[in-house]
Amino acid sequence: MSIKVFIQTKIFEGGPAIFRSRIIPLLNEDKDIEVVTDINKPFDIELAFIRKVFKHNKPYILRADGCYYEQSRKQSNNSIKEAFNDAKHIIFQSKFSFDLCKKVLNFNSQKDYSIIHNGIDLDYIKSIEPSRDVELGSFVSCAGWRPNKRPNSTIKGFLKADINRHLYLIGDSGFVGEKINKKYNSKYIHVLGKLSNKKTISIMKACEYQLHLCHIDSCPNAVIEGLSCGLKILHTNLGGTRELVKDNGVMLTVDKMWSGRYLKETNLDNLNKKTVAEAIFQLLKLKKEGINRLNFDINVVAQEYLKIIKKVLKK
Repeated sequence: MSIKVFIQTKIFEGGPAIFRSRIIPLLNEDKDIEVVTDINKPFDIELAFIRKVFKHNKPYILRADGCYYEQSRKQSNNSIKEAFNDAKHIIFQSKFSFDLCKKVLNFNSQKDYSIIHNGIDLDYIKSIEPSRDVELGSFVSCAGWRPNKRPNSTIKGFLKADINRHLYLIGDSGFVGEKINKKYNSKYIHVLGKLSNKKTISIMKACEYQLHLCHIDSCPNAVIEGLSCGLKILHTNLGGTRELVKDNGVMLTVDKMWSGRYLKETNLDNLNKKTVAEAIFQLLKLKKEGINRLNFDINVVAQEYLKIIKKVLKK
């Protein structure tokens, strides 16, 4: 008799929704598992993303998405704390995410937890042809362009580098609903807006470098996609990105962990353009050695999730 695992698909977008869509089919492939997405149907356990959305008395595993660390948004942590307290097991996407939750939420590390990075279908990556519309030696940057993703810092730093290469920006069109300032107009800057995942991968495969200057990301799917496409990546020092990139890029040490539990309100999109430009020069000097893409195989990740589901239900 199969284990029925409930996964809600009604809410949450961005990274959690992307990873959720990738792992559901793989869990279903296991002969002992059946994924249920309707709360009104019977199930044995829930794999919850971010928090528990529907009320029920079944055990659940929480796939955490970090926590709110800004002082102005701390009230949003209430439902996350509740989800942490009642979960039978918590899966963190990175060691940094675990440490952040321990700092901000006073997470009890005696509770059962695991650290499992996200993954992607490497066969899917291989099946996509590189875009023919992208200039050789180009850069790409992908995000939902909020201030913490640092769109202005990315563009200013790239233009300051003045390397006669192209930068393709993928993500929700406009930065926080605003058009890009005309001072960024350049034949080397291409703002593409929101694209399908297939088109995004096609562009990534045609590029050589990726800029990911986000202040804090637990385990960005965009970086996993970039590494799986063989890109060298410039990234900042906080967040889980450094755990993914390792020697396959350059780390820009520009952020400090704040004292106290919460970060006071600040302008995060304020990196010095000269500092970013200098790091881009370092990135260009990296040897074009291969990346161990197997580290990001979604099939391996799914097996880790399956082990946890079966372990929890045995308790």
